[in-house]
Amino acid sequence: MEFSYKSKIFSGSTVLSERLDFENKTVLESAIDLKVQNAGLLNIFNLRGSQRSSIFRKSVQGILNIEMPNRTGFFETNEKNYLLQTSPDEWLILSYSNEILTQINELEKKLTKTHFALTNLTDQFQVIYISGEKSRWVLSKGCHIDLDQSIFGPKNCTQTNLALVDITIFCTAKNSFTMLFRNSFANYILDWLQDASFDCNYQYLSR
Repeated sequence: MEFSYKSKIFSGSTVLSERLDFENKTVLESAIDLKVQNAGLLNIFNLRGSQRSSIFRKSVQGILNIEMPNRTGFFETNEKNYLLQTSPDEWLILSYSNEILTQINELEKKLTKTHFALTNLTDQFQVIYISGEKSRWVLSKGCHIDLDQSIFGPKNCTQTNLALVDITIFCTAKNSFTMLFRNSFANYILDWLQDASFDCNYQYLSR
């Protein structure tokens, strides 16, 4: 069974597309402590299967052209696609490329004889980028996981809570993160991040 993931109504718009930028015009770009940016509309898929199955692993790696993480809490990337292992037999696929639509259809066909589940989550989640010298400090105000660089660094990912909202977050660089959460909480999360940055130079960019 093939699915069409292309919207006939909207072209890459998200729940935060109309939110206005917020920045202190008197602060230099180099002095921004926390920058939050709307990632726009990314392709997001939930994949479930058995990593003990060689067919499953080889199919995913071959079609997506990406190594599978070898344990929960880590992710791999080939720049176009991200593959996050969120539990022993569950992964999130994030992609910036429309090639993923063809790849997903190929993967479904390839895994027909294995136990798997593949769900399109693109329209359910908002994605934002968070960066800056005080990003860990601000996030720690509402997140109960240990965000110290020695514990949660590049290549790490997790599912947790931020200000009581379920999120998935992964670290792409020393002080840079990508965060996913349900669309209905998008403006609440942005309001919370702005409020939690009262002691920082905060910036939000809609795109």
